[in-house]
Amino acid sequence: MNYKELKDIHKKAKKIVSSNLTWEEKYNIIFSEEISYKTDFDWVDPDMDYEDDVMAYMNAFDDCMVECKINYV
Repeated sequence: MNYKELKDIHKKAKKIVSSNLTWEEKYNIIFSEEISYKTDFDWVDPDMDYEDDVMAYMNAFDDCMVECKINYV
Protein backbone atom coordinates (compact mmCIF):
# COMPACT_ATOMS: atom_id res chain seq x y z
CA MET A 1 0.00 0.00 0.00
CA ASN A 2 1.34 3.42 -0.85
CA TYR A 3 1.41 6.46 1.43
CA LYS A 4 -1.57 8.15 -0.23
CA GLU A 5 -3.79 5.09 0.24
CA LEU A 6 -2.76 4.81 3.88
CA LYS A 7 -3.34 8.54 4.37
CA ASP A 8 -6.87 8.20 2.94
CA ILE A 9 -7.67 5.33 5.31
CA HIS A 10 -6.26 7.32 8.23
CA LYS A 11 -8.37 10.34 7.32
CA LYS A 12 -11.48 8.15 7.15
CA ALA A 13 -10.68 6.57 10.53
CA LYS A 14 -10.19 10.01 12.12
CA LYS A 15 -13.62 11.09 10.85
CA ILE A 16 -15.19 7.98 12.34
CA VAL A 17 -13.53 8.57 15.71
CA SER A 18 -14.66 12.20 15.80
CA SER A 19 -18.21 11.37 14.74
CA ASN A 20 -21.29 11.21 16.96
CA LEU A 21 -21.47 7.42 16.67
CA THR A 22 -21.34 5.35 19.84
CA TRP A 23 -17.99 3.84 20.79
CA GLU A 24 -19.36 0.42 19.94
CA GLU A 25 -20.31 1.60 16.45
CA LYS A 26 -16.91 3.25 16.01
CA TYR A 27 -15.24 0.03 17.16
CA ASN A 28 -17.21 -2.05 14.67
CA ILE A 29 -16.27 0.23 11.78
CA ILE A 30 -12.62 0.73 12.75
CA PHE A 31 -12.05 -3.01 13.26
CA SER A 32 -13.50 -4.07 9.92
CA GLU A 33 -12.46 -4.59 6.33
CA GLU A 34 -13.08 -0.88 5.86
CA ILE A 35 -10.20 0.26 8.09
CA SER A 36 -8.03 -2.06 10.21
CA TYR A 37 -7.98 -4.98 7.79
CA LYS A 38 -6.30 -2.66 5.27
CA THR A 39 -3.52 -1.59 7.63
CA ASP A 40 -0.42 -3.38 8.85
CA PHE A 41 1.30 -1.95 11.92
CA ASP A 42 1.84 -3.06 15.48
CA TRP A 43 -0.32 -1.74 18.28
CA VAL A 44 -1.15 -2.80 21.81
CA ASP A 45 -4.75 -3.80 22.45
CA PRO A 46 -5.64 -2.78 26.02
CA ASP A 47 -8.60 -5.18 25.90
CA MET A 48 -10.67 -2.81 27.99
CA ASP A 49 -13.75 -1.19 26.47
CA TYR A 50 -14.66 -0.02 22.99
CA GLU A 51 -13.32 3.50 23.51
CA ASP A 52 -9.97 2.31 24.90
CA ASP A 53 -9.49 -0.17 22.05
CA VAL A 54 -10.36 2.38 19.36
CA MET A 55 -8.15 5.06 20.89
CA ALA A 56 -5.20 2.69 21.32
CA TYR A 57 -5.50 1.67 17.66
CA MET A 58 -5.80 5.30 16.52
CA ASN A 59 -2.81 6.41 18.59
CA ALA A 60 -0.74 3.69 16.94
CA PHE A 61 -2.17 4.66 13.53
CA ASP A 62 -1.18 8.29 14.17
CA ASP A 63 2.34 7.15 15.05
CA CYS A 64 2.43 4.99 11.93
CA MET A 65 1.47 7.97 9.77
CA VAL A 66 4.27 10.09 11.25
CA GLU A 67 6.78 7.32 10.59
CA CYS A 68 5.47 6.71 7.08
CA LYS A 69 5.63 10.40 6.23
CA ILE A 70 9.25 10.52 7.35
CA ASN A 71 10.14 7.42 5.32
CA TYR A 72 8.09 7.93 2.15
CA VAL A 73 7.56 11.62 1.58
